[in-house]
Amino acid sequence: MALSVLRAMGSTARLSLLHRRLFSSSTTLTHPPSPPSLTLCRRSLPPLSHAVRSNPSASRYTSIRCRVNRTGNSSYSPQNSNSNFSDRPPTEMAPLFPGCDYEHWLIVMDKPGGEGATKQQMIDCYIQTLAKVLGSEEEAKKKIYNVSCERYFGFGCEIDEETSNKLEGLPGVLFVLPDSYVDPENKDYGGKDL
Repeated sequence: MALSVLRAMGSTARLSLLHRRLFSSSTTLTHPPSPPSLTLCRRSLPPLSHAVRSNPSASRYTSIRCRVNRTGNSSYSPQNSNSNFSDRPPTEMAPLFPGCDYEHWLIVMDKPGGEGATKQQMIDCYIQTLAKVLGSEEEAKKKIYNVSCERYFGFGCEIDEETSNKLEGLPGVLFVLPDSYVDPENKDYGGKDL
């Protein structure tokens, strides 16, 4: 019995210490600790909770939850939309952007390989990302026609629309967009094969 009382007192002391750390009156804002899974991908920006003023004496906090859905099922395609033009054959449909054929795609990514990555390491990451949906790195190398490794990170690739939808939601992929010609007359996308 005495042992269980000591354990209860010990856990009470730990809870008191935790409460003082989380709700200290020396700070002007209190917020819960970040979940471990989000700590790894946090950037150097201050958390959203710093933009909201709170009462320092409050012992309760409000959390803000956001959800982003990047599944391939919810992607929009003008060729597959349920608009009034859905009874027309695809060849009669006007593209969303001039020069788009929905066979050339721009894949925008987070900076691959981290801060110290070389250009070749970034390109290897692009190849590996595309290989995840194509099945082989050799096939991915044939399909990539343009890479960006400086201010913007991503690559252009020649794949069908169904395959482009599979890229959405892969680690590091931010956007999958139809690419358009740099020179529509000559059908030039401005890149070279790897």
